[in-house]
Amino acid sequence: MTDFREVDPSELRVPSSRRQGADPAKLQRQITLFGSSTQGMPAPWVYEAADGVLVLYNGVTRATRIAKLAAGVKIRLEVIGKLQRPRAADPKIGDLL
Repeated sequence: MTDFREVDPSELRVPSSRRQGADPAKLQRQITLFGSSTQGMPAPWVYEAADGVLVLYNGVTRATRIAKLAAGVKIRLEVIGKLQRPRAADPKIGDLL
């Protein structure tokens, strides 16, 4: 069963491979092309950590763009699995803006 949720992207945790957040050049490119629109945007993929927080797996730049340009707007994402360890201490997209 597919698990889709609507969440504020600023609350999503960044993956350990992207501790600094979205790539600045890619983010600027997306801002230029799409602005604050979520129209047609593919749902980012996340894992749900043991403590319930959601960790991005795919879609860091998309989530950052919306968090930056449309604060408070929720995005649709797909939960693709569970992580065994807690991740609440990891940085959130909102911390990196």
